[in-house]
Amino acid sequence: MKLPSLFRTPKYQRFHVEPRYYDPVKEEMDKRTKAIKRELNSGNNEIDRPTYSSRIAGSFKMKKSASTGSATIMQLVIMALLISVIFGYLYIGNLALYIFALIATLLVYLKFKRIL
Repeated sequence: MKLPSLFRTPKYQRFHVEPRYYDPVKEEMDKRTKAIKRELNSGNNEIDRPTYSSRIAGSFKMKKSASTGSATIMQLVIMALLISVIFGYLYIGNLALYIFALIATLLVYLKFKRIL
């Protein structure tokens, strides 16, 4: 059983190459069949259009997620709590650390119970 750790241990990676074989006869047959299919489809008024245009259309736009605003608010709340603990420790002493530990434990408990 693996224990949780703060540091990642590297996993060994193996270099695997699939060899590609060039078959000129098969490639020529593929070109001819594609040309014949194009000729047959040209009578149907259907032009072979690449389907990749729909995939590329929205790829370069930056997507804004709704979680970025809540993440920055959460970071500000955590920073405010840490600053208040530091000032509380400087002015009150160990009592501020005990209060912070009690509140943090309560919040974690409520989070696991899915109340908060």
